[in-house]
Amino acid sequence: MVDISGAIGESMKKKDWIIVILVVSLFGNVELFMNHKHVIRNQELKYELLNAYIYRDLAQLEATIQYQLDNNWENETLVTQKLDNAIDSIILHIAMERDNDKRDILRKLDNYMSEFKVGDGTLDVSLNDKQRADYIYLGEKLRSNGWTFDVGYDTSWDFFASKVKEFVGES
Repeated sequence: MVDISGAIGESMKKKDWIIVILVVSLFGNVELFMNHKHVIRNQELKYELLNAYIYRDLAQLEATIQYQLDNNWENETLVTQKLDNAIDSIILHIAMERDNDKRDILRKLDNYMSEFKVGDGTLDVSLNDKQRADYIYLGEKLRSNGWTFDVGYDTSWDFFASKVKEFVGES
């Protein structure tokens, strides 16, 4: 005669282990999902912060150029300082970016903005007529591209990247 009680007890042990493994697996998957969600949110926050710094500095540059234009260029050094601030924000974003494609987009913005640099970093800058005209052009381009305080902005990477590409003349 076969002992049914032993077979049932052994079967229950296997079933219990399977349930334990499934429960542990479920919790592990939930933890992985939550961690992945946290990593993605941190990446989004990084872009929001770094893109907002660049936006702020470009908007300040645009406003400073307009102010100097309206006030007969009474303090030209402010324009070059605001340009340096914007370039510094771009360089910070480049340094913190791990994605090569995104870094390339930021480098294009850095290269474009660096074309407008004047002087050797001294605090006393005197612009000539061509340099003033270049800054006026830059201010108009910033304004028309939406890098101004008068326009709301989206800090997501996709939106930011499309604005940069449009601004530096790339489609």
